[in-house]
Amino acid sequence: MRSPALTVTLLGTGTSTGVPVLGCRCAVCTSADPRDARLRTSAHVVAHADGGDVHLQIDAGPDFRTQALRAGVTAVDALVVTHEHFDHIVGLDDLRPLFFQNRAPIPVFALPRTAVALGQMFRYIFDRTYPGASLLDLHPVDGPFRVVSREPGVGAAVDVVPIRAPHGSFEVLGVRIGGFAYLTDAGAVPDAARETLAGVDVLVLDGLRPEPHPTHLTFAEAAAVAESVGARETWLVHVTHAVPHAEADAMLPDGVRLAYDGLVLEVAASAA
Repeated sequence: MRSPALTVTLLGTGTSTGVPVLGCRCAVCTSADPRDARLRTSAHVVAHADGGDVHLQIDAGPDFRTQALRAGVTAVDALVVTHEHFDHIVGLDDLRPLFFQNRAPIPVFALPRTAVALGQMFRYIFDRTYPGASLLDLHPVDGPFRVVSREPGVGAAVDVVPIRAPHGSFEVLGVRIGGFAYLTDAGAVPDAARETLAGVDVLVLDGLRPEPHPTHLTFAEAAAVAESVGARETWLVHVTHAVPHAEADAMLPDGVRLAYDGLVLEVAASAA
């Protein structure tokens, strides 16, 4: 069985404040380099599967509407929520226009703890008390799962393997689809996660800054993970305003690059 070819758009690559940071006049926040402007981290994955395309959105933070308009996102067949922090979830109701023509609910895949938190934080969505809200169904993740196209008559589907990693005192959810993997907000990458990442072709990985942080990987730590799993190319996301793109990107080791908003990655089909 072969995993489908993928088109991955990095909708945002910035940390929780976004870049520019409100009120900051540092060199990066006032930079003319468009790569130094970073919306909150999220991605849109299109799997070119047998029978049609499958659209997987990873996180929907406060910039989701702007990101989707900018990237031309017109369909979401499922949402993966990496964890329940503000910068990854508060755009959930911006999915609402996707139901104007297609009333099929969108499944939301999250770790069990995150699913409980989402149900509490967005009760009006998940208990269906407000008829105008997004039609989202929570699916706690305890193993591999399948995303199926919501489009009528389209039977396309893609299989997703979950990745778990610590982010401070709790775990975040990453994903692997064929030769592609995505893991943000990780303070470390345990052995089980590295086994899932082994041999990955294209890796999008947390890389906050060069200096240590208690809940995020540094550039050097991320590069070491990439080398240990044999990633052909690795792109660092969730980057702070302390990092000038051109300067930092030039200092990274071969095969590791600093991502930027709007970057499109093409991932070839691979044996599953």
